[in-house]
This record gives sequence, structure tokens and C-alpha cells, in this order.
Amino acid sequence: MFRSPYFDGYTDISVQDEHGKNRSVVGCLFLIVIGSCVLVGYGIWTLQNKFFFAPLLDSPLYSLGLSVMIAAGGSALAVCMLHVCVICARSGCKKPFLGLLVAITFLGLASGIVLFISKNEVDGTLAGRLRMSLELQYGQPGEEGLTFSWDRTQEKLQCCGVGNKTSGYLAWRSSTWYLNQTQVRPSAQVPQSCCTVDDDTGQARECQFDVPNQFLNEKGCQDDVQEVFFDHARELGIVATVVSLLELMILLVTLSTLRHL
Repeated sequence: MFRSPYFDGYTDISVQDEHGKNRSVVGCLFLIVIGSCVLVGYGIWTLQNKFFFAPLLDSPLYSLGLSVMIAAGGSALAVCMLHVCVICARSGCKKPFLGLLVAITFLGLASGIVLFISKNEVDGTLAGRLRMSLELQYGQPGEEGLTFSWDRTQEKLQCCGVGNKTSGYLAWRSSTWYLNQTQVRPSAQVPQSCCTVDDDTGQARECQFDVPNQFLNEKGCQDDVQEVFFDHARELGIVATVVSLLELMILLVTLSTLRHL
């Protein structure tokens, strides 16, 4: 049987080009997976360790930005895994998948911008929001989530109530929760989460009945909550923005490489 040497040569070049494209795409996907894992991992870590004060902020932008960041990272991971399966099965669908990843990367970039903006949403209104939730919602039926958030915030930040650094605990005396304590004897003047923790037992001491005392965290929570939130929102915004920009650059370089192969 006659076989054209020209046909074989073209076939070899075509196969080599296809292998080169696959290597470029797989390398791109590997880097995208790393970036997506950073977004998802840092987002989940935030939910477990830093999200406890979020209900006190009443900031839809902060919650939205964090949710979009995790969703963008998770979507990118799913698309990358699906793309690898497609590469193993067939080799004609690289650019559509990469285009989808570009769109998801823009979503991650948007989450970083939203997280930066959330700082402005909270700035200047934090004291009012904290005081309103403390006075009207803490300890009330249907407000278990916010009550937990207040207790966790006071425990983690070693603070109490809203106000200046020496008498934040006084804010509790104008709360609905405190007024309801008049029916109980002895009545608590502050929640037990305002008390310092015993190093031996790891449990909060009982300081809530006769305040102030040596076991009470007297400083208000406003300054600490604002500092922690601002720092963490900035960190989240930087991570989401930088990772998304790097992923976008990698994708654009890969698409450009595919065009020239």
C-alpha cells in the first residue's frame, strides 16, 4: 500500500500540536486549581473562625462578598475537574471551558471589590448597629443567632457591651435583656460572656451579678470589632483580588498560546 510521506509528516505535526495544547491547558488548570483552593479554603476558614461577629455588623455586602468568593473558587474547581475529564475523552473543547473559567475569574475579582466596599458600608454606623442589637435583640425569642454572635464576640475579643474602653458594660443596663432580669434573683447585670476565662478550667468565671469586679471585661466591643472587621475585610479583599488577577493572567496567556500553536 502506498503511504505518502507528506501525510505522515502532517499527521505527526498535528499530533505534536495537540499534545502541546494539552500540556499548556493542563498546566493552566493546575495553577487555577491552586488559586481556587486558596479562595475556598480561606473562605471556609473565615466562616469557622472569623464570621462570628457578622450578624452584629448587619452588612449584606460583607456576607455577599464572602459567599461569592467561595462560590467562584468552588465553581472554578468544578470546571477544572470537568475540563480534565473532557481532555482525556476528546480534544476539541478547550477554549469554551477556558472562556467559562475567565468568566468565573471575573466573579472572584468582583467578590474582592465587594469586600473592600463593605468596609465603607460599616464605617460610621457600627456603634449604632451594635447598640441597637444589644438593646433590642439580645436574648429575645427568635434572635438566638444574634445572641450567640454577641456572646462569641465578647468571649473572643474579651470585651463587654458598647462604649468606651472602661465602661462598655454599662450599655447592658439599657437592654431589654437586662430589664427582663428584674424578675430573677439574683439578677445578672451583664451576660456571663463578659467575664474573664479561668485558665485552669477554660470556663468563663461568674462575674455577672455584682459589677464591676476583677473578673469583668469592662471595655466596650466597638473598637475591637471595628478593627478586626476592617483588617479581615481588607485581607479577604486582597486575597480574592490578587488570586483572581493571577488566574485571569494565566488564562489569557494560555488562550494566547493556544491561538499560536
